[in-house]
Amino acid sequence: MLKRFLRYFTVFAVGALGYGGVEVAERGYSHITMALLGGMAMLVIHILNDQRREGGSLVLLCFISALFITSCELLSGEILNNRLALHIWDYSGMPLNFDGVICPYYTMFWALLSFAAFILDEMLRCRIFREKPLMFRLRIRRIKRT
Repeated sequence: MLKRFLRYFTVFAVGALGYGGVEVAERGYSHITMALLGGMAMLVIHILNDQRREGGSLVLLCFISALFITSCELLSGEILNNRLALHIWDYSGMPLNFDGVICPYYTMFWALLSFAAFILDEMLRCRIFREKPLMFRLRIRRIKRT
C-alpha cells in the first residue's frame, strides 16, 4: 500500500513540476492549480501507459490523454477563470475557442505533450520503479491491397 502511494506520489510530483516548468518556459509564469492539473494528467498518463505496455496504440492513448486534459481544462477554467475570476489563462483570442477556456489548438498541443509524457513515464518506470523497459512502437495498420 505504501509502495503504491509513493509510486503515485512520485508520478504526480513529476507531472506537477514538469507541467509547471513547461508553462513557465512558454509564458513566463504559472499558477499552483496548473501544477495540480499537470500532476493529475501525469497520473492518467501513467495508468494509460499500462494499456500501451499491453499493446495499446500510442497514438490513440495520446488522443485519450488530450481529451482528458481538455476536459480538466474546461472544468477548472469554468470554475477558476469564469466563476472565481482568477484569469489564469484566456484562449478567447484563439479560433474555435469555447468560453475562452478550451480550444482545438491546445487540445493538439496536449496530445503532443502527452507523447512526451508517455516517454517520461517509461523512463520513470525503468529508472525509478525498476520495471523492464519496453520499446515504443507506433502501431499503424497497413491496408492490404487485393
